[in-house]
Amino acid sequence: MPSYLKWPAKNNESYNPKDNQNKDLNYSVNMKDRPTSPIRIIRARIRANRIADAAWKTAVFFAGFFIIGIGIVLLILPGPGWVMIFIGLFTLATEFTWASRFLAPLRLKLAKAKLTGKKPIWIYLLFLLITAIGILSSWWIWMKFER
Repeated sequence: MPSYLKWPAKNNESYNPKDNQNKDLNYSVNMKDRPTSPIRIIRARIRANRIADAAWKTAVFFAGFFIIGIGIVLLILPGPGWVMIFIGLFTLATEFTWASRFLAPLRLKLAKAKLTGKKPIWIYLLFLLITAIGILSSWWIWMKFER
């Protein structure tokens, strides 16, 4: 059973003298190991049971590859094929390290784009001006050469 399901921990696995300010307690609680969101708590309980964990991983495996299959079909048909493929890979990466390692360069690029993607306001105003000039010139040509 994972350490975060045994709370408070009565063993010294998570003992850190800096965290333990009360010297009279014979156990320490490591809150970093304990899941806080309801979804993570449920997932921790599933991981504690071997059969439920195997069923969960099997379901994630088939769901991920089903979504990737839909994405491959949507590459040929009209639709968001690449988006579905990446959603399938992100689904697989929740449980499988090989999928997480496969997506690691993409996650780094997305994080870098998130940091560097903030443009100054003058760029937005420039695009607005170019768009307005394009619309006005199209309207002027339409009115001048009307039949």
